[in-house]
Amino acid sequence: MVVSSDDEVALIRALLRAVRAIKVQDIEKALVILAKGEKRGTPPNPAARLD
Repeated sequence: MVVSSDDEVALIRALLRAVRAIKVQDIEKALVILAKGEKRGTPPNPAARLD
């Protein structure tokens, strides 16, 4: 078991929250792209970029 200081725990939590936020934003962008394709009746383009 690893013992961490309060500062280390706070830093790890902040990093995990930042990573989670990035992933959620990417997922939301992908869902928007897929929804737009469904409205047009076209299949999703797997080569489409998410940026």
